[in-house]
Amino acid sequence: IQGTIRPHAIIILPNTSGMELLLTYEDEGIYIDIYGHFTKETVLQWGEMPASVAYLRSNQVMGWGEKAIELRSVETGNLEGVFMHKKAQKLKFLCERNDK
Repeated sequence: IQGTIRPHAIIILPNTSGMELLLTYEDEGIYIDIYGHFTKETVLQWGEMPASVAYLRSNQVMGWGEKAIELRSVETGNLEGVFMHKKAQKLKFLCERNDK
């Protein structure tokens, strides 16, 4: 990647003793270990550029885009749900509250 990179979140993967991470930036995410080596060939690819990204206790990552909220598996990056919305808002923080 050349130029400026817009980071979203660094997520510690469950069941890895803090040794593996999901780094989300721009419209994708990569799986690496704490030494910077790739741990999976899989790249998490968002359907649209998220403005905010958050980790959910259900082992999902949520990305808030201009037209939709995407839920993806933290382990695989697979799309698990999409919620369409009409009003595009830029959020400073996106988080889970009371298991919702």
